Amino acid sequence: MAESHYAANDGPSIQVTERDDRTVLMSVLMHFVRLFRKQLNSSKPNHEDGSIKLNPPKSKLKPCTYTHRTVCDIHIYDIVPPNQPTKTPSKRIYYIAGGSWQMVPSGQHWWAVAKLAQVLPDTIVSIISVPLAPNNTASSSFPWCLRFYRELMRSADHAGERVTFMGDSSGANIILCLVMETLHQEAETPSQERTPRPISIMAICPSTEMTRNNPDIEKLRKYDPLLSPDIIKGTAKAWHADDVDPADRIVSPINGDFSLLARSGIKVHGVTAGYDVLSPDGVLFRNKCSEFGVKGEWLHWEKQMHCFVLTAPYRLSEGKQGLEWVIDVLKRD
Repeated sequence: MAESHYAANDGPSIQVTERDDRTVLMSVLMHFVRLFRKQLNSSKPNHEDGSIKLNPPKSKLKPCTYTHRTVCDIHIYDIVPPNQPTKTPSKRIYYIAGGSWQMVPSGQHWWAVAKLAQVLPDTIVSIISVPLAPNNTASSSFPWCLRFYRELMRSADHAGERVTFMGDSSGANIILCLVMETLHQEAETPSQERTPRPISIMAICPSTEMTRNNPDIEKLRKYDPLLSPDIIKGTAKAWHADDVDPADRIVSPINGDFSLLARSGIKVHGVTAGYDVLSPDGVLFRNKCSEFGVKGEWLHWEKQMHCFVLTAPYRLSEGKQGLEWVIDVLKRD
């Protein structure tokens, strides 16, 4: 790795690793993604109300398998590695996949969680199927997910498990909002039973501010091959709909209380990409974490597109190295 392409900056609490290199193969992929952007963003969700029962693709999970369970009527898929440990693992990673708050996990998501399940020791990795728009927008889905989150954390605490919540894009938005809103509600009502806390969050290319008013978003229009300012305004609207203010902290975690996050001791890790229209607000969120003393590690990779980490199944160098960075951070938690 060329030294000029890599830097690690230590702040008061957030360590940021920066890269700006890009392979020819990734440049070619991004060119074709731009050509087919309209088709890639044209999917019309057609699914049932509530948590959607998924059909995990066995080909993407190989050599892993899965088991299925429900908590608060929300489907969970626990990934089972081929060499299952004899003792019960002491750590869990719960993953909420991105998909514009409307789409079920892709094959890339299943491949990635299977990889995590194989390489992370003493860890159970699970995909959560949260209620999605348009059937369940934030006003109905988020309170349901909050009940689910609290029950998951109580069960983990009873079992002596350490928990990390992980997600990409819209999934990262949901996990940030769940954790921060729970802290807020319990701070406002001290008599409320305290929910056990996760040890960390891993947010990959998160959507952190739903008004989409950051002027730096428009500056990235010509560089982002996958998303555009118009696309992300539309997907945000699909989630907050007409009955939740896009600036409300239950959909815009950047407007949450970072002092509570800092006091909780929950680490917030993340990944941002330089050619991603969501990155300006993602970087602002990271900077607020640093300002308030929230601990964590972040990777910022210039010239990369939204969720480039999920190109790892296609053997792209940046995808593989991005996922390896994520794995290394998770191992240290």
